[in-house]
Amino acid sequence: MNTLNRVLAVLSFSSEKRSAAYWLGHIRRGAGQRQRVLELVFFAWLLPAGGLLIFPDNPTGLLSGFPWVIAGPLLFAARYGSGWGVSCGLMTGLFLLFPFAPYTALATQHSVLAIGTLVMSLVVGDAATAWRKSSQKAEAENQYLRHRLKEFSTDYHVLKVSHGLLEEYMAGQRLSLREALQQLKPVLSSGERGIEAGNELMAVFSQFCSIQVAGLYAMSDAKLVDKTPIATHGDMFELPVFDPLLRAAISTHEVASIKLESLAENHHESSLLAVVPLVDTDGHLHGVLAIKDMHFMAFQQQNLNLLALLGYYVGNQLTRSRGAALSRADWFLAELDTVLRFAHSHSTESALICLNFSAAAGNERIAEFISSGIRSLDASWIIEGDDQTPVLSVLLPLMSETQTHAFLQRVNSAVSEEFGVALIDVLQGTAMQMITAADSRVTCLAFLSEHIGPLAIGAALQAGDAQEQSGVA
Repeated sequence: MNTLNRVLAVLSFSSEKRSAAYWLGHIRRGAGQRQRVLELVFFAWLLPAGGLLIFPDNPTGLLSGFPWVIAGPLLFAARYGSGWGVSCGLMTGLFLLFPFAPYTALATQHSVLAIGTLVMSLVVGDAATAWRKSSQKAEAENQYLRHRLKEFSTDYHVLKVSHGLLEEYMAGQRLSLREALQQLKPVLSSGERGIEAGNELMAVFSQFCSIQVAGLYAMSDAKLVDKTPIATHGDMFELPVFDPLLRAAISTHEVASIKLESLAENHHESSLLAVVPLVDTDGHLHGVLAIKDMHFMAFQQQNLNLLALLGYYVGNQLTRSRGAALSRADWFLAELDTVLRFAHSHSTESALICLNFSAAAGNERIAEFISSGIRSLDASWIIEGDDQTPVLSVLLPLMSETQTHAFLQRVNSAVSEEFGVALIDVLQGTAMQMITAADSRVTCLAFLSEHIGPLAIGAALQAGDAQEQSGVA
């Protein structure tokens, strides 16, 4: 019962947390509405009133062949949509029906003109609204994909550099860079270790970047480095926290190094040669690699680029695994919040799937296989349901219902090829929810709770909070 109460508290906490932001947004929207009403009056009455003053013999333009007074409502409809456009057209039509002397002679024509203005405002407003929604949705999808493309670009360049090193140094190298990173990936993905796997990280940097003396340091906060090294290579001195290279690397999130021509005359024993930030594509800084010395021939731009690339790769891996005191539940919910934010702001569509496996032996391996084979922009969460069977939840951003069914078909083919069994034979249920602008974290957690079980969801969230608190401690 306590666990169920905790689940309900978690579900209501997000609503309470948004209350301040909701009222602030409500005040801002109110100010925007008042400004829009003033613009409506301005657009509706400017041209008809101006026509009375400037062209008293032809105030609406009907006698010239073009009723230019309808331009205001049409522009307003194109800018704000059909509702506001019709309101502006209605005000313009009422103004035309006032018993002003220049208007009385053309009262019948002005009545027809007022009705035509309403119809044209509705048509123009609908077309502008439809185009604007389509454009905003496309822009939101492009923005989301550009954000993820940074991670894919890092992976691609790692593979490219590894291939070049493999061709050049295969005879003298024990492992290629790709093989070394593959062995390092499970260590970085470990929620218990992450960046604490300093010796393994330092081995990769020293082997492939010719580092002789260096130290690996974690971040105490966003801009402060912990002076106690996680791992060192060679005779590393105490970290100079006020070194300009260190401050530059932390502030810019880019590799900072001294110039090659000033190395001989300006570098001294207590100075750093280069600093490599371990940063992800979101700009979150996990730590820094402070280099005191490296092979002279290796201190070239190409090798510094490789250091920067490895720093981005390690940062991305730490973020994907949420090694910085985040549980798998926290990661999944953070990705869910991102998907919901895009759905609310730009009406994008995403999919949330629950695959309920049966209790047969070996199904945990199938769930892990599917979880590890998804795209990098997707998120997965394996939970043991209330009936003690594994449940795999998969979040698929920017996926329509048709694309989600195609994804399930590809998963079925991959499982059949790998395990020799159809996916439907190891499942006792499949559920899918399309995430739209009408959804929230509460509705998505309610969907998960329905197909996994409230006790299992509560236990998973409680375990995630406990892990986060232990990480902070």
